[in-house]
Amino acid sequence: MSDPIDELAPADYFDPVLEVYKKDVDRTLLRQNLTLTVEQRFRKFDSFMEAVHELREAGRKSRETRKSNGT
Repeated sequence: MSDPIDELAPADYFDPVLEVYKKDVDRTLLRQNLTLTVEQRFRKFDSFMEAVHELREAGRKSRETRKSNGT
């Protein structure tokens, strides 16, 4: 069985497609998240999902209010 590390591209490998995508990715956030424990990442995700649900609920209520006001 081969070591997965042996299958990685060399550090100096240049892929133009990857370079195009990398310009739009904030790698500082990726590095920051990688310093967190798995539990901390789950907590962060849970917090994010709570905010998503709150925003969805606020949007639903807003649409209902508009509909009942006839706008």
